[in-house]
Amino acid sequence: MVERLSAGHMVFEIHSENIEREFMVKQLSLVGELLCSALSRQMIMKRQVESRKRAEESEKATKEFVAMINHELRTPLNGLLGSAELLADTLLDAEQQSYLTNLQHSGDMLRVIINDLLDFSKMNAGMMQLIMTQFRWQDLQNTLYGIFTNKAREGGIGFVIESRGDFPAYWIGDVERINQILVNLVGNAIKFTHTGEVKVLARWINDRLLLRITDTGIGIPFESHATLFDPFTQVDRSSSRQYEGTGLGLAICKNLVELMQGDIDFSSVEGEGTEFFVSIPLEIGSRELKVPMYESRPLRVSPDALRQHSILVVDDIRMNQLVINQMLKKVNLTPDNCENGVQAIEAVENKPYDLIFMDCRMPEMDGFDATERLRKSGFNMPIIALTAATTLEERERCLQCGMNDILTKPYTALDLDAILNKWLS
Repeated sequence: MVERLSAGHMVFEIHSENIEREFMVKQLSLVGELLCSALSRQMIMKRQVESRKRAEESEKATKEFVAMINHELRTPLNGLLGSAELLADTLLDAEQQSYLTNLQHSGDMLRVIINDLLDFSKMNAGMMQLIMTQFRWQDLQNTLYGIFTNKAREGGIGFVIESRGDFPAYWIGDVERINQILVNLVGNAIKFTHTGEVKVLARWINDRLLLRITDTGIGIPFESHATLFDPFTQVDRSSSRQYEGTGLGLAICKNLVELMQGDIDFSSVEGEGTEFFVSIPLEIGSRELKVPMYESRPLRVSPDALRQHSILVVDDIRMNQLVINQMLKKVNLTPDNCENGVQAIEAVENKPYDLIFMDCRMPEMDGFDATERLRKSGFNMPIIALTAATTLEERERCLQCGMNDILTKPYTALDLDAILNKWLS
């Protein structure tokens, strides 16, 4: 049914003595109905086009805002956490070490909060996307052991990872997001467990990775079960609550699992413990497939071999330059520095470089334009993006302009090591 809109009046003046008045009225009424219907349809279509355009502009503005906030928060966080990591490698007395421990703990908490808020914003804006790579169960296991072995030991509890049955050599999936799900669930389990153990059991059944995370912790009150996956939900909401967190972690986990066409559920008895069950469908991969390979433990390049390479760092923020410079110096690399793309192009014209670390957002000329111009000029050595970008579009833009890989802020010395081993070995 066409919506009737009042947009004015139409007047007909007829001069004829041979046509019956009643017939003329009926014909004119019909013509008027048809004209009104056509005009109404045109107005509705125009309004729909304008509405769709406004929605697209709003979506674009939201994406740009999230990307900007992502950059503005992660960039200083990179300087903070990187400086703390460098400080940890210096000689400190007991008091200084205590201050550093507090700084690292606060920085890690800030990183978790920022990641949760940004992921939640992406989730609400429909921007959450999967980035597929090839990976192995061993990669996931190494990540979990690396993050949680010491934390569990410090808390006086056990931490066990067990796999049962035959696993494929490789899977294809978003290993970073699967890691995020596991880190969130295991982190919660360790946080809420004071005696006993936390156990991760993995199985591969009917083309699905089945994960069960079990703890002997405080459990979840029955009245909190129905809302556990709701955003900003915390079991203890009192002002005297013992446990830190935004209450977004489980909501994000549920969204990620569902984005992967999987399932997540739990069972819990207060005072006895909790079990989370995750089921994720995955494709089986192979070394021959042309899909990026996720490696958790790359082979190391010797410091003597690294010393022979010439490195250029392009970043407009001095703190970030300082952090990456000091990390590189620890592996016997002393880089040159530029503050924008224009300077980078001039530097490459005057000196051969084996690898460039290129920030994406800079004044005068950003990293994307600089990389495109370098590639057109014939520069064919690796260019690594330094970016806070986490969306698929932003990562694809890095690769499309000619960058070879991405180092996401905030990064650690181990992350930097992995890039060097990958591209300079």
